[in-house]
Amino acid sequence: MEIRLPCNSAAANIRFLFLMRIIQKARRRFVEKMQALMADDWPKPQYPPLLEDPVFLFILTPPHSGSTALAQVLNSGFTSTLLEERAEGQWLVPGLCQKDRWNPNKYVDWESVRAVWFSRLSFIERLVGSRNVVIEKSPPNMIRAETLLRAFPRHKVVVFNRNPYACCASILYRKHKPVEISRDKRLETLKTVAVLWALRSDLLKTHVETFSPVSFTYEAFCKDPDNKVQEVIAQVPELRGIDTKRKIRVKDYKPQGIFNQNERQIGNLSHEERKSIGEVLRPYEAVLRFFGYTSDWQKNIEQGGAGTA
Repeated sequence: MEIRLPCNSAAANIRFLFLMRIIQKARRRFVEKMQALMADDWPKPQYPPLLEDPVFLFILTPPHSGSTALAQVLNSGFTSTLLEERAEGQWLVPGLCQKDRWNPNKYVDWESVRAVWFSRLSFIERLVGSRNVVIEKSPPNMIRAETLLRAFPRHKVVVFNRNPYACCASILYRKHKPVEISRDKRLETLKTVAVLWALRSDLLKTHVETFSPVSFTYEAFCKDPDNKVQEVIAQVPELRGIDTKRKIRVKDYKPQGIFNQNERQIGNLSHEERKSIGEVLRPYEAVLRFFGYTSDWQKNIEQGGAGTA
C-alpha cells in the first residue's frame, strides 16, 4: 500500500515520519514478544536420532473412561513405553495442555509436539533401550485426531468408551467436590458433563466409522481383558510380553487387578441425579446404542444403564 506524505509543511512531514518510526518499532517489539511466547509454548528441542521410529498407539477416549487402566496393562510388556506417567503426552508440551486444549480450532504446532515427544523418547532410549510402541491417550487428542494422525504417520488407533453414568459420576466426584456444593449445583454439573459425554462419544463414533480402529468399551475390557488385549496385539504385533494379571495403579487407588468400578461409582449418584442424566442423554440414543449403552437410567448397569438407586 502506498503511503502519501502530507505536503502542507516540512514540520508536519517530520512529525509523520517520527510517528511511523514509533509504530514500526512497536510492531517489531510486538512480533518479537509473540515469537518469544510461541517459543515458550511450542519448544523445539534438539535430540539425537532414535535407533528406530516407534509405532504410536493412540487411545482415543473421553476423560474418566478408565483408559489409564488400559494404558497401564498395554504397557506391562517389554517393548512399549509411555511419554508421561499418565500416558498423556499433552502435559509435556506447554502449548498443548492450556485451558483451551478442548477447543477444536486451537492452534497446534505439530513440529513442536513431535520434537518434544521424540526428545522424551530419545531420553527413554538412553535409559532403558529402544521401545517399539508409544502408548498415548491424552483425551483432547480425539478433538484433533485427523491432524494428529497425519503428524505421526506410524500409528495405530484404539477407540475406548465407558458407561456415561459412570463417567459423569467419576467427573463429579473427582473434579467438583460434590459434598461442598448444593443439590442444584450438583444437578447442573451432571447435566453439563452428560452433554459433553454425548458430544464426545458422537465424535468417537465418527472416528470409528472413519479410521476403522480397534474399538471396545471399558466394560468389555474389564470383563475379558485377555481377549481385548489380543484384539489390540492383532493390530500392533510389536506389543509383546503383556501381563493382564499384574496389579496396576490408577490415580490414587491402591495397586489392584482389573476391576469394573461402575457399580461403585454410579452408586454415589442419587435417584434424582441418575434420572437427570438420563433426560439429558435421551436425544443421543443412537450414539448410546452404537457403544452398547442406553439413556434409560433404570436399566441394569450391565445393559448400559445406571440401575436403580
